[in-house]
Amino acid sequence: MGRVLRLWLLSSALLETLLFSGCLLGWSSLRPILVEEGVLYGGCHPEPEQSEAKSNERTGGRSSGRVEPERRESWGNSSSGGQAVSSLMDMKKENGPKDPQDSCRSQEQNLNLGFTVGSFFVWGTFLPLQLLLGYAHIRSLRQIGGALVSVSCLMLAYCLTNPQTLSLFLPFALVALGVGGSCVLFSSLMLSHLLEDVGSLFSALVIGSFSASATIFTLFKVMYYSGVPVVPIILGFGAMSCAMFLNSTLCWNLKPPGKEDNNIYSVRLRLNCYEAMKKKQPQDDWCQKSLKIKFQESLRDKERILSQRRTLSFRRPSAPVPVPLLESLRRPSFLLHLFSDSALLTWIYFYIASIHAHLESKAEDPERPADLHSSLFGALQMIALFAAPLISVLLQNHRIRKSVKASGEIPARNPPRSTGSVRRLSAGCALRTLLLIGFGIICLVPSLHVQGVGFILHVVMRASMFIVSSTLYLCMFPEQHFGALMGISTFISSILSLLQHPIFLLLTGPLQQDPHWIHAGFLALSLVAVALPLHLMVMNRRRRPLSRPIHLRPMSASSSAKTRVTSEVSANH
Repeated sequence: MGRVLRLWLLSSALLETLLFSGCLLGWSSLRPILVEEGVLYGGCHPEPEQSEAKSNERTGGRSSGRVEPERRESWGNSSSGGQAVSSLMDMKKENGPKDPQDSCRSQEQNLNLGFTVGSFFVWGTFLPLQLLLGYAHIRSLRQIGGALVSVSCLMLAYCLTNPQTLSLFLPFALVALGVGGSCVLFSSLMLSHLLEDVGSLFSALVIGSFSASATIFTLFKVMYYSGVPVVPIILGFGAMSCAMFLNSTLCWNLKPPGKEDNNIYSVRLRLNCYEAMKKKQPQDDWCQKSLKIKFQESLRDKERILSQRRTLSFRRPSAPVPVPLLESLRRPSFLLHLFSDSALLTWIYFYIASIHAHLESKAEDPERPADLHSSLFGALQMIALFAAPLISVLLQNHRIRKSVKASGEIPARNPPRSTGSVRRLSAGCALRTLLLIGFGIICLVPSLHVQGVGFILHVVMRASMFIVSSTLYLCMFPEQHFGALMGISTFISSILSLLQHPIFLLLTGPLQQDPHWIHAGFLALSLVAVALPLHLMVMNRRRRPLSRPIHLRPMSASSSAKTRVTSEVSANH
C-alpha cells in the first residue's frame, strides 16, 4: 500500500468518525429544532383559551398562524432572511399546532423515547458487529454504516417536511443513525489492526472523534437559528454520508489480518448442533481416518513393529489449559467495572437528554442563559479530541498492546502483564472515579456558571470509557477473551442504559423538571465505583513476591576461612 493511500485512509477515517459516528449524542442541540418544527406534537391538545393567550403574548396580538420565535432573530444577522423563513414556516404550519415551540409533556417524553432507542443502538450494535467480523469484510461494514446514515437523513428530512403526519419516521431515523454510527466507529477501530505499524494512539483519536461527534448537531443548531431551513441541512449531511460510502467502496479494499490472534475484537460462537454433526462423521468411518491405522498402513514391516513390546502413543503434546470465558465473566474486576460503566452510561444519556431542564433549574432567568449554556455544552464536546489521546498516554495503552502483539499467547492462569501496568490502571480508575464524583457534586451546585466545569468533566468521562475498559481487559484478562468481554460489557451497559427513559418520565412527572434528586441518586451509585481501583490495588499487592531477592556479596578472607572450618566440622559429623 502506498504512503499517500495510507495517509488518506487514516485521515478520512478520523474525519468520517467525527462527522457520522456519535452525532446522535448531540441530542441537546437537535431536540430544540424538533420541538420548534412540531415533531411528535400530535399527542398535545392544549385548551383553546390557553393557546390563544400564549399566541397573543408571543405575537403581540396576532392569533393566526405560527410566527418564527424571537430566538432565531438573535442568532441571525440579516432580518430579511429571518422574515422569509418565518413566512415560509407560517404557510407550512397553517394546519399544524398553534404553538409548537412550547413543548408539552407528551412531546418531550416521545422525543426522549426516540433518543433512548437510538442511543441504545450506538453501543448495542458493537457485539453483533464483532460476530459478523469473521464472515463479512470490514469494507462491507463501512458501506453499511454509510448507507444507514444516508437513509436516516432521508427519513429525518421526510419527517420534517410534514411533522404533523410523518412524525412516526423519527424513531426509525434515529435507529438507523445509531446503527450506522456504530458501524463507522467499529470499522475505524479495526483500521489500526488492518494497517501495519499503526499505534493505539490512532484508536484513541478514533474514540476522541466519536465523543466529539456531538458537535455536529450543535453546528446544525447554529445554522438553523441563523435562518437556514432544516431540511436542506439534513439533506446536505446525507450527501456527505454518500461520499463516505463511495470512499469506502473505492479505497477500503484491505486484506483482513492473516492470523486470528491479531483480530482481538472478533467474537466467534460455536453452535452445539454443528459440533454434534462434526463428531458423528469420524465415528462412521473411523477405520479410514484414524491416525493409528494410517500410520500402520504406511509402514512396510508391520510384524517387526508389532513384535516389539512398545506402546505407540498418538497423543498430542500437553498444552496449557485455557481459561474459560465464564471464569473471566465471574471475576470481581469485570463485575465492578460492568456496574460502574452501566451506571455511568445511563447517567451520561440522562444528562444529555435533560440538559435543558437541568440548566433551567440552575438559572435565574430561564430563557437566554439556559439556551446559551446548552450551546456551550455542545461546543465543548471538541475537548474529547485532546482528552482521549492524553488518557491513552497516561495509561500507556500503546505499550500494553505492543506487548500483547509481541508475546502472542498469554499464560493461561496468569493474565496480568506486570505490576506497573496494573498500578497505572488502578491509578487511572481512581482518577476517573474522582472525576465522576466531582461531576456529580457540580450537578448539585445551584449555580449556572459552575456548570461549565461539569461540561468539561462530562466530556472527559465519556472519552475515557472505552479506553479504560480496553486497558482493563488487556491487563487483567487473557487476550483471547478481549473481544468477548468488550462486546458483552458494551451490550449489557447499553441494555441497562434503557432505564434512562423511565428516569426521564420521573423527571417530567412527579419531579416537575427538577433533576436534583436524580443526580444525587447517580452520585450515590458512583461511590460504588471506588471499589474497582481498591480491588486492583489489592490484587497488585498480592502478586508481589513475599521475599526479597538474595544479593551475593564478595566474601573476605576471614569470612571464607570461617565457612571452610564450619564445612569441615559438618563433614566430620
